[in-house]
Amino acid sequence: MRKVILLFFIFVNLAYGYSYDDLLLKAQASIFPKIMLLDKKIENKLIEGRIIYTIVYEKNDYNTALEITKFIDANYNGHFNGYAYKINLVEFSDLSSMTQASAIYILNSDKDIKKVADIARKKGIIAFSYDVKNLKAGLLFSLMLEKSTVLYMNKENLYIQKVDFVDSLLRMVKFIDKENS
Repeated sequence: MRKVILLFFIFVNLAYGYSYDDLLLKAQASIFPKIMLLDKKIENKLIEGRIIYTIVYEKNDYNTALEITKFIDANYNGHFNGYAYKINLVEFSDLSSMTQASAIYILNSDKDIKKVADIARKKGIIAFSYDVKNLKAGLLFSLMLEKSTVLYMNKENLYIQKVDFVDSLLRMVKFIDKENS
């Protein structure tokens, strides 16, 4: 009977997308927009005078992406520190270099992480990830709740991006590279 219940939970998880930690999602939704604003070149990333915050998700994770959008809208009231914003929800399969984005936040995926990292690099924008493991594919930031909140940054991709962060942010992050990811 235990095996049946275990299999049931595994298949439900596969059928309805990944299992996400609600507290971590809210922490990331609160902090990632603030980190984006620490880019000294944020003005260069504005599209039609506003920030386009693109959330990329698998088809099964649409509701999670929508909940993140609602949370951000409730907490930021249409502006990231004076900059108007628009949240753009895009499925991994629909993401391309033509997708408008000032920054990208990705939920989990079994594939396409490298594609997102390449697009972010070409656009010169920040790519945030729900899972710290995705940083090894070339994304720039992830945030984890451990004993305390830890902001991880991909050291290898920091200098190939067209972003320039304030020094105080760089003193706060924990850098990872391929050897310690």
